[in-house]
Formats: sequence, structure tokens, C-alpha cells
Amino acid sequence: MQPNGGINTRNTINRMAEAMRSIGDGCTDEDLIREGFSDRQIKLFGRRATELAAAMAKAA
Repeated sequence: MQPNGGINTRNTINRMAEAMRSIGDGCTDEDLIREGFSDRQIKLFGRRATELAAAMAKAA
């Protein structure tokens, strides 16, 4: 995966943000692993996905 761009990166961040929103407050790495994300994906994209999930929640 490309941590700084590419369609796979954007898709992963979007999917992770959606998972975070569906899990809700208190979402942990373990929750994301249960949703099918790897430790590496969480480390690479977790911060950006968290920011996106927060922005999506405010927009809703």
C-alpha cells in the first residue's frame, strides 16, 4: 500500500472512517482489527481516518 496517496489509500481511509463512525465513541485498535484492518493499516492511516470520521460526524 502507498501511505501517501493512491486509490487504495483513499479507500482504506474511507472504510476505516466509516468503521469508526459505526463503532462510535471509544473505538479501539482491537475494534478495527475485528472489522478487518491490519495493525499496519491502523498505524499508517488511523490518524487520517480519525480526522475524517470526526469531520463526517460533524457534517451529519
